[in-house]
Amino acid sequence: MGRGWGNEVVNPKIFDSMRPIKFVSRSEEFELIDTLGDELLEAGFNATNSIIISVSTDYSSIIGQILRHHLSFNGEVVEGFGIDVPYPDEEWDDKYVFEMRTAFQTHKHMLRGKTPILVEAGVIRGGNYTYVINWMRKYLGYDQKIITLAMYENLGSRFKSDFVGDYYDDTLFDLTFWWERENKHWL
Repeated sequence: MGRGWGNEVVNPKIFDSMRPIKFVSRSEEFELIDTLGDELLEAGFNATNSIIISVSTDYSSIIGQILRHHLSFNGEVVEGFGIDVPYPDEEWDDKYVFEMRTAFQTHKHMLRGKTPILVEAGVIRGGNYTYVINWMRKYLGYDQKIITLAMYENLGSRFKSDFVGDYYDDTLFDLTFWWERENKHWL
């Protein structure tokens, strides 16, 4: 293991990418989460009217957890849960749909009277956000506003999030967070 820019331990194999790395340090990640939390509060979102749904929990749980606390109001933390979605080398299949349906059925009481805020650490193409929103509208009959937030969004993403911490160009850079380790889905 080596040291990253923020003096974090990183797997050097991550840096063997064909594209240069857009490395997100721990401090940069937390600064963006804090800024996004402030923007949500300024827009009127808090524990009384919102629910945080972390999309792709292996990448977005940190941002979801911190935002849930950031939007606390009168001692109440924002309710929330997470769903797993396909990696870029996978497709939506019965397993992912079943897990998402189960998560929404388990937590459907949280959606009543609240605005869902979908959060992702990085939106590359926007396919998962598109799928989740369309699924919520079709199978849950959810016809109210669904807010989307991306800590990082690719400039070329088909999907455009409501709140974005920063943009990057996926054709030029490989977005990589300080906590990431090599995995088979990104090789």
